[in-house]
Amino acid sequence: MKKIAIVGFGGAGYNAARAARRHDADAVIDVYIDTDLGPYNPMLTTYYVKGAIPLGALFPFGSLDKIREELHLNIYANTSVTAMNAEEKTLTLSDGAVRAYDSILISTGAGAFMPRCPGIDLPGVFKMRTAHDAMKLKTELDKGEIKTGLVIGASWVGIKVIEDFDARGIACTLIDGAKWIFPTATFEETSRRIHKDLREKGVELHFQQMLDHIEPEENGQLTAVMQNGSRFTADAIAVCIGIRANIRFAMDAGLKTNRALVVDEHMQTSAPGIYAAGDCCEALEAQTGAPFNIGVWMNAQRQGAVAGANMVGVPKEFGANMLLNLAHYMDYDFVSIGNILTCTPEDEVYEYEDDRYYILAKKKDGRISCINMIGTADSNGVMKQILLRAYETGRLATDVRSTCFLLDNGFPRSFIDFIGGTTID
Repeated sequence: MKKIAIVGFGGAGYNAARAARRHDADAVIDVYIDTDLGPYNPMLTTYYVKGAIPLGALFPFGSLDKIREELHLNIYANTSVTAMNAEEKTLTLSDGAVRAYDSILISTGAGAFMPRCPGIDLPGVFKMRTAHDAMKLKTELDKGEIKTGLVIGASWVGIKVIEDFDARGIACTLIDGAKWIFPTATFEETSRRIHKDLREKGVELHFQQMLDHIEPEENGQLTAVMQNGSRFTADAIAVCIGIRANIRFAMDAGLKTNRALVVDEHMQTSAPGIYAAGDCCEALEAQTGAPFNIGVWMNAQRQGAVAGANMVGVPKEFGANMLLNLAHYMDYDFVSIGNILTCTPEDEVYEYEDDRYYILAKKKDGRISCINMIGTADSNGVMKQILLRAYETGRLATDVRSTCFLLDNGFPRSFIDFIGGTTID
């Protein structure tokens, strides 16, 4: 009888448990989680804060009790893993207990990055990643006392917190250390259009501003002081700079890491029998052929399912994936597909704009490097599959169905030709 452990229980951990149980009805599956909440999608937390969804919608798989009964799991809630021996496949728990397993999955996800600076723990300073973070922020917003808000970090979460503030009539300011918004996914030309729209909606923007510390004011407000001396005062401050993989105990165990745990096509780490899935790992990225962290909910679920099967002896592989970022906020859609870091000055450039769409795409040697699109969110799945297929086959081309879909959705023929569109008579 196999005995496996799952450390961390988000989308990846749940799907690993589900796959393992599907393939092995008798396996002992122990789950360790540092909260008492069921698996939830971190990107939905801002929708809950806004009031767009109820609290229960954060938990698509149900409560821990429901999952425990359905999958026959041993779930140890509010239990942290403090150490791991990768060679012996043992876990040390927060109470000092040591337990051995046949295989272990690390699916601890990522946490909000909070800079170590004075004032970061003051009341009125919030972060946004966990369900508890969302409950805390919503409780404060529901009091109706916050009239001005400051968001530090022009990230995918930061823009959603701006939307949360705006929906409540809170005057908001967005600050980031980069030159423009979503710097790891947007071309400068795209960012100018996004900035213009945000300013027209009343959002104040400041870039190339690095946080130094936060000061309390006598009237209860907070002032964020930047490294260049600039000061921004508001009733509440949300710090949304980014995330970091929760992998400390795995790093201490000697597993190979970059910014996250490096895994192979079976989701196995550098240590035999130790697996990782979700936001805490780096799997193969299609464009570079190198490990890369793609923190997407569906990605985490697929990785977890592959890991769970392999942990009980059923061979499964996770293929290369492609970066896709989607931001929908304040009636605005922005999509980036592909790795902007692969773009070079030699790339062939395509640019198109009308009343509905803005598209900026770059390709080299017949392969798309990255595409920025505004107003095309409904088409991002089709576009990603076209580009991913191109990297798998070495040929950029759209089939008849994809071409018809793009034409029906108002994409210009010139763009479809640029990405290798099929001719339709």
